[in-house]
Amino acid sequence: MEFTAKKNNNATCDLSIQFSAEEVRTAYSQAYKNAAEKVKIPGFRPGKAPLNMVEKVLGDTVMDDAANIMLNQAMADLFDKLEHKPIRLPQFQMETFDKNTGAKAKATYDTKPEVTLPKLKKIKIQPKEIKISDADIQKELEGIQKNMARNSLKEEGEPVEASDLLEINYKFKETGKEYPDANQTGKFQMGAPQNPPGFENNLLGMKLNETKEFTFTYPDVYPASPESAGKSIIYTVTVTAIYKVTYPEINDDFASEVDGSANLQELKEKTKKQLVEIFGNALTKRATDDAYNEIIKESKFIIPESLIYEETETVFKNFMREFGLPVTSLSDYAKRLGKEEKEVRESFSKAAEKRIQTYILKQKIADDYKIVISDEEVEAGYEKEASAQGIPAETLKKEVQKQKAETYYRDKFLFDKIDEFVYAEVEKKSPKAISTEEAEKILSGKEE
Repeated sequence: MEFTAKKNNNATCDLSIQFSAEEVRTAYSQAYKNAAEKVKIPGFRPGKAPLNMVEKVLGDTVMDDAANIMLNQAMADLFDKLEHKPIRLPQFQMETFDKNTGAKAKATYDTKPEVTLPKLKKIKIQPKEIKISDADIQKELEGIQKNMARNSLKEEGEPVEASDLLEINYKFKETGKEYPDANQTGKFQMGAPQNPPGFENNLLGMKLNETKEFTFTYPDVYPASPESAGKSIIYTVTVTAIYKVTYPEINDDFASEVDGSANLQELKEKTKKQLVEIFGNALTKRATDDAYNEIIKESKFIIPESLIYEETETVFKNFMREFGLPVTSLSDYAKRLGKEEKEVRESFSKAAEKRIQTYILKQKIADDYKIVISDEEVEAGYEKEASAQGIPAETLKKEVQKQKAETYYRDKFLFDKIDEFVYAEVEKKSPKAISTEEAEKILSGKEE
């Protein structure tokens, strides 16, 4: 067997293989042996007929099997010799295949993606630094205060007030249109920010076991429930329980009850520290993502089209599962949207390409900068991960072993180390101080 391999500039390689006549005959012999177990020859049980008789009966009908046997063996022998490895088994075309003259086969196969990195120290990013205000701390304490609410059942005859918690039975319909399963039971917190504007005014003053019917018109723009926007809905509500909600006063006793703090000032200091850590970690991750985006812009990638296609399918299926949609084909999904498949595929393809770029970028950085992870660092990674999940490290490791996910977690911890390296390596301008409101917009992707 002789071969030639020529690397192309699009992450593919042209491979040509020439086989001797003896190699072709050997492949045929193996194909006949494989077929002998199944072929029926009069006078012999399956697999017991002489091979020369099997060969006479089958002739060239096993040619495709023989070619596959020969090519699979060839790739097994060639793999370590190829400078540019295929990322999947090549699809060969047989140019010739003859027992007397030999065979020739050729294929163009995809190679691993390639990337040329810029100098990391030339990459510039603008980190953000959180600025925690007294109002932020107060808001956090009020959130804790609400979680410590105490509910006391009101007496019969006492009316619904602005901050009460209600248990209600209700049904609803649109004028001239009934809704299936429209009879509901649930709790309703008066004064909650998520309540439709003006809705609770219809409940004020109601008493235990009282039933009231009213029409409520939703705002023309209502992001919380776009399908309800502008509609007039007829509600029939029966109050089945009314609770007076009281909250503990935010003072030294409150601080002690929350976590044993000596006084309110100590709780405020702890709260500020926690907010700085939470926002700080999130903003550092965002800055690291910004660094990767800049590195990607300055890098040169060569990625096989087949790899992008495969990853596009994966991104699409993950999207469908994430939103609880039945996983269908991308073409069917495009039809449901009333769009061309090419347009829809392109939107998923961009995300797929970005994922591939980020992945191979991290691998390249690890290779170029000799970043590896030790067993001790893996152990530290498990400790950190377990702490974030609020479970013992040993519990996490047992679950990882059960799921056979050791490689996944080792790679995760390695990529975390690469992220830290990248953030330390790139040039960072002086941090820009921002408020929690600005930070939330940045982290949610709603910044202008």
